[in-house]
Amino acid sequence: MRKTMIDQTVNCYLQTLFPAIMGSEVSKEKMDMALEDLRQSLDLLEEKFLQDKLFLISNKISLADVLAVVEVMQPLAVALDVLEGRPKLSAWRDRVKKELGEKLFEEAHERIGDSKGLQQKMQNNSTLERLKPKYEKLFQLSNL
Repeated sequence: MRKTMIDQTVNCYLQTLFPAIMGSEVSKEKMDMALEDLRQSLDLLEEKFLQDKLFLISNKISLADVLAVVEVMQPLAVALDVLEGRPKLSAWRDRVKKELGEKLFEEAHERIGDSKGLQQKMQNNSTLERLKPKYEKLFQLSNL
């Protein structure tokens, strides 16, 4: 399960988040495929791990919850709330946030919400600009 979630998360990042941050277009087909992979991961997280518990492993927060909440927060970088329409997972995220402390949680994720600022920093970074053609070739972003 962990490898599947990691593979699907990496796939989503490579196909949607990185291109968006780098200022490249993402085709509807690639976006739809990445979102379907993400949907399957979220279903697995909810159905196999969360089930009827307060947290992923038990009714107490664990490292698994902290690691998983980080993953589900990442798509916010491209204004995609993957927990929208998922009340069970949204309530879980809120419990994790409360257990960690709302201030700490918000501080840890505030840069994710500033995707435009991140995109500007990435695009105005001369080192990253030199790497962009290699990145595009490697991930064939011109064809996404």
